[in-house]
Amino acid sequence: MKEDKIWQDYLSKNLDKFLNGLTENDFIDGEKLNSSDIEIDKSIPKNTYISLRKYINQEAIKSLQNRFRAHKHRQKTGIKNIQLKETYLTMLEKFKISVGAETLEEALDFLLSPDYRDYEHDVNQAKAQLAEDSFNGTEVMIDSFAKRLKNHDRERLSLIIELAFNEGWGSAKQSKKRTGNPRKEALSQSDLYNSVVNLIARGNNGDYSIPQEKR
Repeated sequence: MKEDKIWQDYLSKNLDKFLNGLTENDFIDGEKLNSSDIEIDKSIPKNTYISLRKYINQEAIKSLQNRFRAHKHRQKTGIKNIQLKETYLTMLEKFKISVGAETLEEALDFLLSPDYRDYEHDVNQAKAQLAEDSFNGTEVMIDSFAKRLKNHDRERLSLIIELAFNEGWGSAKQSKKRTGNPRKEALSQSDLYNSVVNLIARGNNGDYSIPQEKR
C-alpha cells in the first residue's frame, strides 16, 4: 500500500492537537474525541480524510487540509532567518502557545495566511490576551501603546516624552543631593508626572471631567 511519510509524520505531531482544538459541534456525535478514540487510515491524506468523516464534519476536515497545505508549503520553500528583539520573540512564543501553533512559522500563518481564517476567533482572543500582558522593556511598552493611538495623539506623546526628558535633564543638573532617594523625590516634584498621576486618581474615583487651568 502506498504511504505518505510526510503526512504520517505530520499526523503524529499534530492530530491530537488539532482534535483538541475542535469544538463539540465539529464532531458528528457532538462529543469531543482524541486520537485514541478513533480508528483512521493514516497511509495518505485522501484515505485519512475519508476515515475522519465518520467522526468530524466537513468544515473541520477542511481546516485540517488547510493546515497541512500550509505545512507542506513551508517544507518546500525552506526556512529563512529573521532577527527579532527578545521581547518580541517572547510575545510571538506566547501567541504560538495561545493559538496551538506547532512552530513560530505556523504562528505567523495564523496571523497572515488565508488558510487559517477559520481560526480568526482564536487569533483575536490571543491578541487580546497579549495586549493585557506586560513585557519587559520600555521601548516595547511605548511602541505597543503608540500603535493604538491616532497620529495626532502620537505627536502629542512625542512632545510629552520630549518635555519629560528636558524636565529630567534640568532637574538632574540642578540637584546636588546624594542621600536618600533623590531620583524618587525629583519624580514626586515633577509637574508633568503629577499631572498624569492626578488624572489617574480622579479617573479611579469616577471623575472624568477636564480640570480647569489655573489663572
